[in-house]
Amino acid sequence: MIKRPHYDNFELWQRFKKGDQQAFHLIYKLNHKILVNYGSKITQDIELVRDTVQDLFVNLWLRKHNLADTDNIEPYLKTSLRHDLVRKITESRTGVPFDNISELAHQLEKYHFSYIHENEEREEMFIKLEKALLSLPTRVSQALKMRYFDKMGNQEIATKMSINYQSVNNNIHRGVETLRIAMTQ
Repeated sequence: MIKRPHYDNFELWQRFKKGDQQAFHLIYKLNHKILVNYGSKITQDIELVRDTVQDLFVNLWLRKHNLADTDNIEPYLKTSLRHDLVRKITESRTGVPFDNISELAHQLEKYHFSYIHENEEREEMFIKLEKALLSLPTRVSQALKMRYFDKMGNQEIATKMSINYQSVNNNIHRGVETLRIAMTQ
C-alpha cells in the first residue's frame, strides 16, 4: 500500500481558496485518481466520470473564493462529484435539468428509502384487487373489464353484452363499489 504524504488539509484548502495554484495542483494530484475510482462506482461510463471530475476541478477553481472551509478535502470532493454525476445522469436520461442539486439528492434519498416499502404495499394492493375481482359476479366483472381495460363506452358494452344501457351502468357502479370496499379493508 502506497502511503500518501501528510498535508494539513485545512491549511492546504485555505491556500487554494486564496488562489495558490500550487495548492490547487496538489489537491488535484492527491484526489484526481481517487475521484475517478469513486465515480466509476456510481456509473460505468468512465468518460462521463473523467469529464465530471475535470469539470469539478474547473468549477472549484472558478468558485474558490465562495467555497466553505473544510479540513476534509477528499469527502468534500467525493460529495461534490456524486452530486454532479447524479445531476448529469438524470439530465441525460430525462432531458430535464436539475438546477438544485441538493433538491435532487433529497428526492433520490426519499425515492430510495420509500421504493422497497412502496413495492410491498403495491404487491399487497394487487393481491387484494385480484381477490376482489375474482369475487365479483361474472356480468359485473365483464362490464368492468370492457369499460376499464378495453376502454369501451357504456353503449358499446350494452350491445356486446346484449343488455340495456342502464344495466351496464348498474353493473359498473356495483363493481366499482365492491372493489372500493374491498380495497379499504
